[in-house]
Amino acid sequence: MSNVVAEIAEKIQLLSEEEKHVLVRMLLQDIDGPEEDADEAWRNEVVRRVKAIRNGEAAIRALKEWQE
Repeated sequence: MSNVVAEIAEKIQLLSEEEKHVLVRMLLQDIDGPEEDADEAWRNEVVRRVKAIRNGEAAIRALKEWQE
């Protein structure tokens, strides 16, 4: 672990629980990008999957096939 990371880790221990939660959210947003609205994310996923099916990139399988 680098000196900077060790110093940060030491300072994190001094934070309150709420401050740690805020810090974690900030770090995750920095890594993952802004949080997308869940409804919008599902709509985008459905659109992506329907396009894949229509383009022949994915196939629809009957539920029976998955259960076997």
